[in-house]
Amino acid sequence: MNLETEKPGHPSDFLRKSTMGVAVTALIFLTPFAINNFFQGRLILGSGSLAIVFVLAANAWSTSRGRYHPVFALSIVPFTLFFLVIAFLKQGIIGALWCYPAVIAFYFMVPEKMARLSNAVILCVALPMAWFVLDFPLAARVAATLLAVSTFSAIFVRVITSQQRQLREQAVTDTLTGLSNRVLLGTSLEQAIEQHHRTNAVMTVVALDLDHFKSVNDTFGHDAGDSVLQGVGDLLRKRVRRSDRVFRLGGEEFLVLLYGTDLENGRLFAEELRKAIESQPILPGQAVTASLGVATLRAGEDWNAWMKRSDENLYRAKESGRNCVIA
Repeated sequence: MNLETEKPGHPSDFLRKSTMGVAVTALIFLTPFAINNFFQGRLILGSGSLAIVFVLAANAWSTSRGRYHPVFALSIVPFTLFFLVIAFLKQGIIGALWCYPAVIAFYFMVPEKMARLSNAVILCVALPMAWFVLDFPLAARVAATLLAVSTFSAIFVRVITSQQRQLREQAVTDTLTGLSNRVLLGTSLEQAIEQHHRTNAVMTVVALDLDHFKSVNDTFGHDAGDSVLQGVGDLLRKRVRRSDRVFRLGGEEFLVLLYGTDLENGRLFAEELRKAIESQPILPGQAVTASLGVATLRAGEDWNAWMKRSDENLYRAKESGRNCVIA
């Protein structure tokens, strides 16, 4: 996963920042314990502590370079399990105390499902060790507290992840029509170009602009104008395939990205769309029409040039009397 292409608020943005935080925290707080273990002659515990710090630091370094690998983050699990078992056997209750930051840390370093699995593994090891090493009353308290900490961490991360997903959807969605907005336009067109390069699939865009939309607002009011935009948005959403993308670029401008569609089929789609808009009772008492420009991706073309050609065809449709398609 390349974090450089992720948008702020995406779950991996949370993981990137929290992974760095966990690594710095481990470096500051765990390293002195590791050194102390060496001075106290506890070589295994000292080595285990340093191994955990090293793996966390390596993962943080990789993340800082723009690359996040959940599997790499999961490599800390066996080191953590080894450290906890030795800590239980050598230090008793101290080993139990180390379980608490361990179960929390995984929710801040790996995707949610992997974190739950990692914590299940840790709990399956830590809880029996607590019963084996500690007295029953103390082991019961440790088990209850450890389960509570793990549950609270899972709830906390679930809420954060859900909120970030909602914020990201709001950031890339046009609130009036529910279509995608400009935020993902460039990325979506770049991905279509990359897919064309990989598979030689034909890609076509259709630029759409409603005719005389200003007069609709002036004559019927902005509420009527919003209703027209919502009606066109609903129509576009129903007409495209699941693989296609629809954007509202702003005002009365829309753009449709058609995957695996050549120029002729793109023109036919645009013509059917033009007729559908004209025939639908979107605005009672007055027909709504649209002008459309169609452009198929050319070899060596970037997304700006590709979109510019669709705009040029759209302007030609406007100059040709509107309510028509130019491809």
